[in-house]
Amino acid sequence: MLDTRIAMVQMNSRVGETDRNIARIDRFLQRAAAQGVDIVCFPELSVSGYNAGNTSNPVPEPVPGPSTEKLEALARKHRIWFLAGILERSPGGVVYNRQVVFTPDGVAGAFRKMHVPTSEIGTWAEGDDVAVFDHPKIRFGIEICFDSHFPELSTALAEMGAEIIFLPHASGRGEDASEKKERWLRYMPARAYDNNVFVAVCNQVGDTGAGRAFTGVTFVCDPRGRVIAEGRRSDREEMVVADLEAAVFNEARSEAETFFRHFRRPALYAQWAAKKLL
Repeated sequence: MLDTRIAMVQMNSRVGETDRNIARIDRFLQRAAAQGVDIVCFPELSVSGYNAGNTSNPVPEPVPGPSTEKLEALARKHRIWFLAGILERSPGGVVYNRQVVFTPDGVAGAFRKMHVPTSEIGTWAEGDDVAVFDHPKIRFGIEICFDSHFPELSTALAEMGAEIIFLPHASGRGEDASEKKERWLRYMPARAYDNNVFVAVCNQVGDTGAGRAFTGVTFVCDPRGRVIAEGRRSDREEMVVADLEAAVFNEARSEAETFFRHFRRPALYAQWAAKKLL
């Protein structure tokens, strides 16, 4: 990797108000471009709004489709990479929770949420494909919200060459911001530390207009699991900018005993899986 500046956006997204949400994305991209940011990550379903349990609002969109065309235009206008979440209806009619990667040259790909908790079953399906994306400065992977609870996915992304994992959220769960942050700090730094990767988290914030409110919480961890940037407020929108230093990344992997993936034994784990021990 090369030195990379990222921005994690703690954003308010209104359910079904895609034009309004895209306008907010536009304003954040303008600010990010002015600060020399290389990649911006917006929360889970930042374009569509989050309304699990309701299959009629927001209305799923095709990808590519009207919203992704508008977002592609923003990437070209601001000459910046960014990740934004949209509720997708596939050509086969299946609905997915999808984070799309936009670049000045078009869409680079997307990731469909792989792990769907109880509250979301029946609203969207589980995705099956894992992928990494090559920015000119850094290789990255994506996990959407509940995906972060499954360490196998983080390790798979790291094994595929990810140097940072973006974790966009729409997480409410009946807890205030301090409770949420305390809970997230139990395991998200471990994803960074165990895999020697940067981890960057953002969440929706505020009233969705559909009976939910989100409490924010946004932060970035280095490959040692240390928080290097974080949001200051949990009650309003905010953009957290972090500089990811290649020297820090390389240092974290230079000590053999703490580059844990070097000692992995995947053949043994496969035997366990075959015996249904995993």
